[in-house]
Amino acid sequence: MPDDVTTARTSGPTGGTLLGGLRVEWRQIGGLGRLAIIGLGAAILLTVAMGFAITRSARSHLLTARADLIAAEVAVLPPLTAGEPPGSAAFAVFDTAAHHELMGGETERIKVWNADGHILYSDNANLIGDIFELSPPAQLAFAGEVATQISNLREPAHAGERSLGQLIEVYVPVPGPDGSITTVVEIEQRLDSLNEAMGAISRNVWLSIGIGVGVLAVFLGALAVAVARGVNRRRQQAENLVGALFQSQEEERHRIVGALHDDVGQPLYRLLYGLEGSRAKLGDNDPVADELEHLEELVRDIDGTLRGELDLLHQGLAADAGLGPALRDLAALTEAESGIDVHVDSHVEPDGLAPVARTALYRAAQEAVVNVRKHADAHNVWIRLALEGDRAVVSVVDDGVGIAEVDALGLTTTRERLEALGGGLRVARRRRSGTEFTAWLPLDGAAP
Repeated sequence: MPDDVTTARTSGPTGGTLLGGLRVEWRQIGGLGRLAIIGLGAAILLTVAMGFAITRSARSHLLTARADLIAAEVAVLPPLTAGEPPGSAAFAVFDTAAHHELMGGETERIKVWNADGHILYSDNANLIGDIFELSPPAQLAFAGEVATQISNLREPAHAGERSLGQLIEVYVPVPGPDGSITTVVEIEQRLDSLNEAMGAISRNVWLSIGIGVGVLAVFLGALAVAVARGVNRRRQQAENLVGALFQSQEEERHRIVGALHDDVGQPLYRLLYGLEGSRAKLGDNDPVADELEHLEELVRDIDGTLRGELDLLHQGLAADAGLGPALRDLAALTEAESGIDVHVDSHVEPDGLAPVARTALYRAAQEAVVNVRKHADAHNVWIRLALEGDRAVVSVVDDGVGIAEVDALGLTTTRERLEALGGGLRVARRRRSGTEFTAWLPLDGAAP
């Protein structure tokens, strides 16, 4: 069967298309259900964003608090001028105070910088007198602000601390007698306590967020379940109503076939035989014989019309016995009446399909064939019955000019009937020529 289909109008899942199925489910959960799902998604995104914002803000506040404490400790240190050599008394006083006030605990390194990048003092005597480029936080401190950063171990000034891993660097400006910033004290501390504090904060934040989202999800989930149950209940009611309607239609069809055959067909045969018998009793040149012959032809025409209608009605009844045989009968009748070559692939029979559903799929195929005969100007038609997962699928493909109007009354009615039974309809133009018509129903779909 040709399979070069391009554009499509679909009302449900087709050919295993996940997106189509999601669209159907999205429509069926209703406005309240959609609002609940959108609200849950928005709440999750918002709370996750808040979680990251809270932890980031907490980290910033912890660094600021630590910097304030260190700045208060630096404020009690004696002044150290740029001209003090390491062996001087003032230098020794500053060194003693620095070790007493700042060293120990989490502090790993002390440095005092001047504005030229000279290290005037350090607990590591090897760094005293070295010159490095001032880092951005150090420059900010010389502008008068306490600054912090996590150490960049690639900087040459931190070559001696690389074995310690990343540290917290706090830069505290030290004003001179005239109020200008003459030196900056850099304190480097371990990250252990900060990481522990941040870990505790993060756990509490995400635990709180998780509980909140969980409660919201339970509430919205219960709401969505309630909506879905209501939708399913209404869908089941619709399926039952459509099934009952189909059943009554098929019962009426049975009655009409029997009535036409017994109450109309048989009397027509008796009338025909009576006319033939009466004409046989007359001479060949008798004008009454000619009139009786005309009446015989009229009765034969009526009988032919009646037989055609009975064939159409009987095809619908054949779907009760099997969808495959009914489709093959439809193909044979179409070939006989239209001259179109109809190819049928119906090697499977959906045993799990209720009689009402079989009739609905047959009617869908019949509607597709009628549209091909009316509009497609086709030479070939392919009818295929297949099982795809848990559904039965009937497709009708032609090689004609394509059906321009896919929303005609017949197709719209067919689509609504299939959807009411839990299935769907797809009509698509093929890339080269013609149209593909696909109808499907769940194997356990409609009630008989």
